[in-house]
Amino acid sequence: MSVLLRFVFSAIGLLVACSVVKGLGHGSFLDLLIVAVILAALNTTVGSFLKLIALVPMACSFGCFSLVINGLVFWLAGALSAKLGLTFTVSGFWAGFFGALVSSVVASVLGAIFIPKDRQRPQGPAPSIKVVN
Repeated sequence: MSVLLRFVFSAIGLLVACSVVKGLGHGSFLDLLIVAVILAALNTTVGSFLKLIALVPMACSFGCFSLVINGLVFWLAGALSAKLGLTFTVSGFWAGFFGALVSSVVASVLGAIFIPKDRQRPQGPAPSIKVVN
């Protein structure tokens, strides 16, 4: 259930980012939910690959270069959603950069408020460690 809530919070973050950042456009909320799934897939694949390639700049900037990578992935999601016929648009890198920043902050705050910490971890006793000699 928390995974579905995270996608909804991401779509709400996209909605807020579209209303705050110039250069972002959106259509229906269903389109934003689909874009949230696209963003999750792109962050898992392309974003992880780019962060692996840019390991040295990320280490030198104490991780701040990941904001640039997130902006690029956000921009790529806008281009991909336009190819798929969705109404989510990103006009350029800076719109993607600030859109990624705003949407992730909104989604994180909503997740912190509505998904309690005890629901994020599975309940029950910790698994026992079996010692083999």
